[in-house]
Amino acid sequence: MKKRLIRSISIAVIGGLALSLLHVGKASAIPAFTRAYKVECSTCHTIYPELNEYGEAFLKNSYVYFGKGKKAVREKEAAAPAEIAKPAAAATDVKGEGDADKLSKLKAGAMGASGATASEPAAEATSPANGAAGGGEAKSEGLLLAAIPELLPISFTASVQGAYDHSQPNEFDLSSRVLKLNAGGNFREKASFFATYVAYSENTSNITNTTSTTPANNSTNIKELYVIWRRAFDTPINFRVGRMEPKLSLWKSSNKLSVTNSFAPYSYTVGVSEFTIQQPQDALEANAILGNRFFVAGGVVNRKFQNAKEGYGHISCKFGGADYLANEPEVDLAKEESIFDFLTITVGAYGYYGKNGTPNTTPGITPIQNTYYRSGVDMDILYKLFRLRLAGVLGDDDSSNLTASLSNVAPVKVKSYVAAVEGEFTFLQNLIGAIRFEYQDDGRGLVRRYIPTLAYGPLENVKVVLEYKHEVATSYASTPTSVAQDFTNRIGTLDVTFSF
Repeated sequence: MKKRLIRSISIAVIGGLALSLLHVGKASAIPAFTRAYKVECSTCHTIYPELNEYGEAFLKNSYVYFGKGKKAVREKEAAAPAEIAKPAAAATDVKGEGDADKLSKLKAGAMGASGATASEPAAEATSPANGAAGGGEAKSEGLLLAAIPELLPISFTASVQGAYDHSQPNEFDLSSRVLKLNAGGNFREKASFFATYVAYSENTSNITNTTSTTPANNSTNIKELYVIWRRAFDTPINFRVGRMEPKLSLWKSSNKLSVTNSFAPYSYTVGVSEFTIQQPQDALEANAILGNRFFVAGGVVNRKFQNAKEGYGHISCKFGGADYLANEPEVDLAKEESIFDFLTITVGAYGYYGKNGTPNTTPGITPIQNTYYRSGVDMDILYKLFRLRLAGVLGDDDSSNLTASLSNVAPVKVKSYVAAVEGEFTFLQNLIGAIRFEYQDDGRGLVRRYIPTLAYGPLENVKVVLEYKHEVATSYASTPTSVAQDFTNRIGTLDVTFSF
């Protein structure tokens, strides 16, 4: 009787928790960009941090918002220009040189509200909730003229994980993994910035023979810090400089549902070289949107203690859906519905050429270095609630064993082939499932991974992910007398990530 009672109570508790998770009220996410532009996280994300097409446009336009607010402003200006030019009571009190155009608008009373800048919807500037025109407190004239955000553009992201590793003695591990600080924004749409500061992370790295990757974790570290000069010299070209992930693949490393497994084509290493495509680098990059649907990027990487610079290039094109400026395609309602009305295809290609190893600045000492290249193609197919991602990369390293010269062993030349395919389906607006298959031949062996993922967003700034990785690895025989060995890893992960 007692066991039956305990079982009934357990079922009731579990059922109650499940129902509470399935019931979602109106979410109000508050990271930096949502605070700055007064929009929900779902404007740019499916389940964050995975971007939708509007989020991609926001990213490619250097954190300048091209949302419905600006469209409404343009329509309002076209309909009633005289209304915008209506003088404000305190216009004569404005002083300072600043930007002549912005200053004249301020004096005319069009930008006398808190939170309104050139990159935010001006329609909100005169609403009762936001500005002086509606009875609120006006934004500081000094901040407005100096293009300084009134709200600090800072967010925090934290993740807590529990993992079950079948291959380890202590199979279950529950711990806090990551705490990051993010900041980003733009100044009057002329310059932008972004930064990621890792305050704490439990993952460790013991590889120290190259100098451009992020330092070992368990310590504070700036992962990304760069500035962007938008539309330099009144051209479509943007210049990005600082520590960044060079633009190679279609997706940034954080742009995924998975919280524990990066896409293998972008994260694999060869030998003892720790170079990866998604690795933060010190670089100068030029990029541009051409014809609204073509995106090109190229850059130079400055690897510390290496005399030779590294270079890369990227090109991608989008067919269907909203373009890279967030313009929706025209829809003919009189025409019969077609599959192409819901189909969006993005294709991309990239190349990277570089050199890493020991420093080569010491006179009389021959450096131990590895010259390599990576070339890859990506494809993103979106149809209604289904999304398919395909990625593949070919790599070549002429000396994957950077310590070979120390032991009088010939350098090991390696060609690598890595591919991934992931299907994703949106069951509910806040419930998405995905399954990924990866094939990796990195010169050391073959690896096949099967990774199903289920992501749920009870709130727009909270994500719960249940993920499983089944990995089968076959190592190559290192000598003619040795034999190949098979390994199987099975890891289940439950992760809770939140941002504020």
